[in-house]
Amino acid sequence: MRALFGASLKMVVRDRQALFWALIFPIIFLGVFRLFSFDSFGTTDVLVSLDNPSSPSQQALLGALQSAEFLEVTVADQPLDRAGAETEIDDDNINAVLLVSSDGARVDASLIHGISDPIGSSATEAGISSIVDSVNLQLMGGNPPIAFVTERIDSAENTSFFEFLGPGIIGMGLMNFATISLAGSLSRYREEGVLRRIRATPLEPWKFFASVVLAHMTVAAMQVVVISVVAEALGANVFRGGPPFFILAVLGTVVFLNLGVIVAGLVHGRGAVEGAANAITLPMMFLSGTFFPTGSLPDVVRAAVQVLPLTHLLTAMRAFVDGDSVVSQWPHLLVLAAWIAGTFVVARFTFSLEDS
Repeated sequence: MRALFGASLKMVVRDRQALFWALIFPIIFLGVFRLFSFDSFGTTDVLVSLDNPSSPSQQALLGALQSAEFLEVTVADQPLDRAGAETEIDDDNINAVLLVSSDGARVDASLIHGISDPIGSSATEAGISSIVDSVNLQLMGGNPPIAFVTERIDSAENTSFFEFLGPGIIGMGLMNFATISLAGSLSRYREEGVLRRIRATPLEPWKFFASVVLAHMTVAAMQVVVISVVAEALGANVFRGGPPFFILAVLGTVVFLNLGVIVAGLVHGRGAVEGAANAITLPMMFLSGTFFPTGSLPDVVRAAVQVLPLTHLLTAMRAFVDGDSVVSQWPHLLVLAAWIAGTFVVARFTFSLEDS
């Protein structure tokens, strides 16, 4: 078995062009996104609390907020204090609360929010700050200025966009390699008659598959380590995830290896196999939260992507980076376990050593 694994690993590593792009493609994404600064994204639900709605300053601010396309503004029936604002956010009623109060000399506008994704957080803070500045220019001369401050509540992590992106690129890289590489390898073995010759030998089929899968998992683990080192060097701070982060990344690869086997079993012809594998991985890459939070998707699409394995893999990986425990991520781990079991069963019945 050890010799068979060694031979399988050599066959995977020998395809140096595929191995090169398995590492370089995600690293290119890391480098490109590191060049950008995303300062606006999505729509935020904001509850505005006014202690003096008849004040010209507060009226002007409310009007400006309501005209902003990136905000969904609701006005509180009664003035709120900080505790009331946190209650509204904790109950998941809204994303943020803007507490507006005046003492005659000036108007204070305090933005309190629990937005965890870095893009939405930056967009809300920067956008409302810009609105306040604009209103202050309009009010110059006869009304007190508006002083704007912002604060995240404890449940909201201060995560940069690149810290959000790092786990996404790692997950994308291992998904693409595991699914496309394994599907392509099995298709090549079938076209070259390797599978037929394996069937004609005393070698048990499960040992052959185990060696091939283990070889791909080994390369995937190396890929995760290399990309993680690059991501950490660029500021993604993925090492904060500790062992659970890397163990989950490697185990999550099993889902995509199973998908690769399924594709190779259902589709014949290496070109068609690679095309089918890309048809599976590309939608997940863009819809499962690799580059942007899934909360920005339309409601129907957002509900649909919650069944995709990459969505739960990335959510749990990011949670580990944020310091969450393994126990707290059990719903996502349970979904991944179901995917592993389900795809294994399907792969078992769709792929055969018989050559077409």
